[in-house]
Amino acid sequence: MAMSEATAPRSPGDRRIRRRRVLFISGFDPRGARHYHELWRGEAAKAAASASNRTDYALGGRKSAGPLLVEWTMTGKNLIDGQDVVTESRFGFLRWDDVARVMWPKADWSFVFETARTLLRGSWIGYFRRIYRVRPVYLLTIMQPVAILSLVLLGLPLIACAVLAAILAFTPLPAIAVLAGIPLGLLGVPRVLAFIERTGSVLWRGQLVNFYCRQIYHEAAPLETRMDQMADLIADEAARGDCDEFLVIGHSVGTTVAISALGRALRRRRSDFDGLSRIGFVTLGAMTPLLAVEPRCTWFRDEIAAIALDPAVTWIDACAGADVVCFPMVDPLTLAGHERAAGERVSPLLTSPRFHKLFDADRYAVLKRDLGLMHTLYLMATQRQGRCDFFALCAGPLALADRFPETAPRKRR
Repeated sequence: MAMSEATAPRSPGDRRIRRRRVLFISGFDPRGARHYHELWRGEAAKAAASASNRTDYALGGRKSAGPLLVEWTMTGKNLIDGQDVVTESRFGFLRWDDVARVMWPKADWSFVFETARTLLRGSWIGYFRRIYRVRPVYLLTIMQPVAILSLVLLGLPLIACAVLAAILAFTPLPAIAVLAGIPLGLLGVPRVLAFIERTGSVLWRGQLVNFYCRQIYHEAAPLETRMDQMADLIADEAARGDCDEFLVIGHSVGTTVAISALGRALRRRRSDFDGLSRIGFVTLGAMTPLLAVEPRCTWFRDEIAAIALDPAVTWIDACAGADVVCFPMVDPLTLAGHERAAGERVSPLLTSPRFHKLFDADRYAVLKRDLGLMHTLYLMATQRQGRCDFFALCAGPLALADRFPETAPRKRR
């Protein structure tokens, strides 16, 4: 049998990655593996073109590997020192889109009532005050959906009352009949919410706070079960040990899900990771503080510590300052109330994808105006390749620790 380029013998000291295992956890998104697979198939050629050397990326077809896992190959070929170096990555999409669909905002009164309950609860325990201290602009992101809901709830009855008043001016009915516009206006709330849901991400951002409030109050049993299942799956894959690098990636809300899944795997089944030569963890567009700031979430804070304080894990946290739906340059370990020993390496390494340097100025100005797109750029090709390039992370020849050498343990003097 012919030997593939990825499994060909290498010279001693060759640290290039030939085989990688990637496990990816998406954000709060009812769209599943098919959506992301099609996104990356379209972005692969663009990502290759942005690389400085001759690079090709290719994605294989999707296949189910169980109820929680969809897999495909992601292959990278890079010209290095006159030779083609091939990296074959077995890419696994860990499913929780079915759970997201259950928790997705409904364009009806249930969303209004849950948002009101979240506001009362969050205000009572000081949750919003703590979020404000971490990133003030994020509170505006939280309150925008609340402001729009308030406008809908007040505006529709007022409009209906005004219309009735105009009609009643030409009838003998008493003026008090104008108040019938209040219930009439409220009847239109679900229709307006459905329109808002189709035309923007406001309801999604509002439901994010509801989503995390459910976790804080232990009201997200299906999600808890799924994160436990993910933890076992991650540990099972780690125990196989048939790769040069084992990499877990979380995006958006998936960063907190990934922290819980990987943290639980490390805490419960640490020995299953012992056969791995390199373990990497990447959080893109992280929302970690939305749980880490809350003292009630000791379980999540301990999961952060399990990853950050494990000397075998290289953790990169990449967030863009222009992305208002994440928390850039916020250390989750110290935020969670844990401390590093003096002289220990800083993990996670906080960095920025520097999108403003990876696009032409005109193009970047357009991107910044689209909040949803800015939050998705971490998974897309850029005009120039950066250190946080998604395809290079998944299918490039460099291990995460080599791509970010500042993650190495500090030398003791």
